Amino acid sequence: MAAQDWREPLLDFLRHGKLPPDKTEARRTAHRAKAFVIIDDLLYKSSPSGVLQKCIFSGKAILQEIHVGICGHQTTARTLVGKAFRQGFYWPTAVADAEEVVRTCEGYQFYARQTHLPAQSLQTILIT
Repeated sequence: MAAQDWREPLLDFLRHGKLPPDKTEARRTAHRAKAFVIIDDLLYKSSPSGVLQKCIFSGKAILQEIHVGICGHQTTARTLVGKAFRQGFYWPTAVADAEEVVRTCEGYQFYARQTHLPAQSLQTILIT
């Protein structure tokens, strides 16, 4: 089953004024739509700095390219999402997608911080 595009309710509301049948979902869609605008049939979100970010369905490929691309380096999930947003992209599941990209990256697992603590608590040996 294909996942529903998160942009559809916003596009329906902004284009035709149609709200979802559920009251709470309708109120949430109407509230969220204030931050979005349609330009040339594409949905954009205005960031807090006033820059328009292109709304995409999923950005796993973008995150993957930023993370291990030709100029990429092994970064954490928050840094990865910040870089994607600064490049002008937006999608609501960005943090979860970035955590998955980082978690499944073999290079990041190799260079991740190593714990220097023993697996068990230390046992003292009494001198008799």
